[in-house]
Amino acid sequence: MPTPSISQTSPALLPPASPHATCSPISEHASLLFRAAGPAVPVLNQSRAAAEFDVGRDSQKFVAGWPCVAMMGRSVEVAAAEQRIRPTTFFSAANPTDSATRDLYLQAYQNHSHDNRSVRQEIGQAALAEVRQQAQRLDLQLPLQDVKARQAYRMDPVTGQGVPYLHARDMPFRAALDAADAGIHTFLPGYATGDRYSLILATLINPQLNVSIAYSRGNKAEESHAREAFDVIRSALGASGHADAAGRVSLYEYTGASLKNARESLDDSATRADFNHVEGAPSPLAGGREHDATHVFHISATTELIARRFRDPDLSPEDRCIDVRDKLIALVHPAERERIDALVGTVIAEQGIQPGAAALWIADREYANAREAEAISRPMMFEQIADALGAADTPVYCVADTYINRARDEHGNDRLTDRHPYRPQLHPHIGRFWAAELNGERVLAPRENQWYFMHKLLDTVGGPVIGIRSGALEPFALMGHQVIYLEHKDMFTPERHACWQGVIPYHRLITNHTTGYLNKESETFRGNELRSLLSETLQRRSNLHAANPVYGPWPDRQQSLSQMADDLTSGILSGNELKLLVAMTQSRTTAMRTAALPGTFSDVSRAS
Repeated sequence: MPTPSISQTSPALLPPASPHATCSPISEHASLLFRAAGPAVPVLNQSRAAAEFDVGRDSQKFVAGWPCVAMMGRSVEVAAAEQRIRPTTFFSAANPTDSATRDLYLQAYQNHSHDNRSVRQEIGQAALAEVRQQAQRLDLQLPLQDVKARQAYRMDPVTGQGVPYLHARDMPFRAALDAADAGIHTFLPGYATGDRYSLILATLINPQLNVSIAYSRGNKAEESHAREAFDVIRSALGASGHADAAGRVSLYEYTGASLKNARESLDDSATRADFNHVEGAPSPLAGGREHDATHVFHISATTELIARRFRDPDLSPEDRCIDVRDKLIALVHPAERERIDALVGTVIAEQGIQPGAAALWIADREYANAREAEAISRPMMFEQIADALGAADTPVYCVADTYINRARDEHGNDRLTDRHPYRPQLHPHIGRFWAAELNGERVLAPRENQWYFMHKLLDTVGGPVIGIRSGALEPFALMGHQVIYLEHKDMFTPERHACWQGVIPYHRLITNHTTGYLNKESETFRGNELRSLLSETLQRRSNLHAANPVYGPWPDRQQSLSQMADDLTSGILSGNELKLLVAMTQSRTTAMRTAALPGTFSDVSRAS
């Protein structure tokens, strides 16, 4: 894949060209447009659709005024001495890749992380101030009782625990999960990367569980993910002393039309005929008369299996967490543990992570599909969370993604895009730790090393993890660390992890607005649409030699941009949802129980 060049979120914000270089027509025209524009002469018909050009809803120049917008090109590139990013021993802004691309990501992160003299930070601070006001307005639209009632979804009011869950096609076979000696079979498709994490843990704590993993023939990405899962699960079982490790994991190649459709009929002999056994012990998918009556459970059954283990009265949930933690720690060689222990200390010191700080898990994904986009972090929502926690004297630090990723622009070309160019405050950030190198070595490349690193980090710092629902967060909760996950009320399969509530410290906060993006309409998607519309507008103006901005005949496109802008503006937590989240970090319990505690909503609860 060609190395993408660093580009800003808008052509109008590109750094000025070298005096000896030819300025691109769109950058030149955009600059002229901005210098000529004003509140009475907006750039586009609906100026609020042009938020990337720093124009407010009232068509006024956004935040710091047009002089700052004119300076933006000079502000984009900040001299190294002025950057607040200090060289660190262990950090990566990119996923595993070549060193040149990794350096490019790091440069982009540094360029968008300016000191307090930055125009971009001014804009971010003003945007955050608007978010605070918007959260208060949302409280008028979303009654407090609705916020409270939403947290009771699939919760038993008597026990305070989540209701057990099984996929509809597994319900007739639920008795098999209770059989003391019978084997339990489940299926992991290669594309379901998020399900791998809890599946590994489920196999470690439930010796009855057997796993069939499959990839579609010819799909190299699926095959890579499937083989990785196969190797990791089998290695983990072997390292944990499971003598039957080789017999509990199977790898298959699927030759049918759709692996996604096939998973809904895995008990049918016709479906099983499309699976070719590749490695490991044959499972029911291999067919054969002896397997005709064996049901293959949906992967979501592992979530319920784990919940059942933690509900077992023979051992407390806290002791169950210790058991899981000990099993995971045992996967890491003692010498590696010592090295990771030292690395955690270095990261905490270099990043300035404070005791008790909450970790904000920033989720992003390159070329996300519609479902994946629902679980991508909204920048201002997480800035809002950081702001509220800071007001409650809880510092924060960020983990994982930096909002900088490759994305395809309106022409289908790869661009390195920052979804969050206006950052009101620079938080400590440990980046994509799994990809970071130490002396040229990816110390945390093995999955078990990543888990141990995060366990040691969370154990040392002492604060919770906050993020959108993700399989990557589940192991931390199973090890006993508090995880607060955001899940909007209409998110896919919301019932699945309800069964962990009140049993495992994987605490759910159900939000009214989408936590991620519907229809993939993120800042990047909108940026592409806006650039395309602006380009056509500028071209039309250039062709007509018009003195004033030309309003193109594209009301439907401008309406679509306006709707996207509205969604991005309203994509935050309401004030009451935010209070509930902050209270959960202190109560260390479920949203339903926290909502019922006196003082969670302070004077708001008395007023309602």
